[in-house]
Amino acid sequence: MPLSFKIEYFEGPLDLLLQLVEQEELDISTLSLAAVADQFVQHVNNRPDLPLEELADFLVVAAKLIYLKSKLLLPSLYDQELEDGPDMETQLRTYREFVRASRIIDRLWRSNVRSFVRVRRPVKFTNVVFSPPSGITTIILRETMMRVIVYLEPRITLPKAAVERVVTIQEKITQLFAHIQKTARITFSQFLGNRASKPETVASFLALLELVKQRFVHVSQESLFHEISIKAHPDPPAADPFVESYV
Repeated sequence: MPLSFKIEYFEGPLDLLLQLVEQEELDISTLSLAAVADQFVQHVNNRPDLPLEELADFLVVAAKLIYLKSKLLLPSLYDQELEDGPDMETQLRTYREFVRASRIIDRLWRSNVRSFVRVRRPVKFTNVVFSPPSGITTIILRETMMRVIVYLEPRITLPKAAVERVVTIQEKITQLFAHIQKTARITFSQFLGNRASKPETVASFLALLELVKQRFVHVSQESLFHEISIKAHPDPPAADPFVESYV
């Protein structure tokens, strides 16, 4: 039978007291927790053989009651472990299950019953051999493999395309700069030639813009869509052209 506490406004077990306080059916500010502690100390003195789980139950419930009463004085007080989780009745029931399990484990440990895990699984060695069905010859295996290879070939043959060489802007800058150093003047069409592809034309035009930006060449054009004339800049930089922003 659980210990019954008798204080002002309440008489009964301690877990019931906590339940009433948590459900706000009993004002904890009117309760004397010191009187509760005195009654439990007297109970411990009268019971030298008091089970440890009963002592632990009291400490758990008393700690929750002290926490709830402390929050009245310090509203900012917050303890996540005491606020969250299941209700006190569920916690005590779970605790008692652990206590019973610990007693069973202790009894088994003190007996002669022992169990040991296997350190390493036994290894079963088997000889792996190729054992074809009867009547299978190398010719049959070859023909079967050829049928599998034909089956794996794609049903639709994709057209083959030649991959063109990628021309970088840096290469075109180097080529155009070399032409200007040799001839001092050249048109954009002469620099491109007759076989320039679209990507090469774009790279050549960007290279021209980069050389104009770096003041290595000077360009002129009489009218829109007319030939672009390229000549060396009268006051070029001392260093060779370079590119930082193009890949």
